[in-house]
Amino acid sequence: MKKPEYKIVEIDWIDAQSGFGNAEYIEDLIEKFKPEHSFSAGYLIYECKEYILLGFMLFGEESVKHYQLIPQGMIKKVRYLK
Repeated sequence: MKKPEYKIVEIDWIDAQSGFGNAEYIEDLIEKFKPEHSFSAGYLIYECKEYILLGFMLFGEESVKHYQLIPQGMIKKVRYLK
């Protein structure tokens, strides 16, 4: 079996926001919160037309402990790192 070679990438993306806890006035939410411009860097585990899957802590060639799935619609740019 061929050993997988995961490329390292930086994802420039817009993150969604959510909240849970105390009641908030809707007007305050509209003024206070905006989508967050974000950057994530990691191993490119998988990419398809719906999403990109990044891994941050790999165990060998078949397991990942920390990962992040980012929908393609939120991604502005993918930069391959050396």
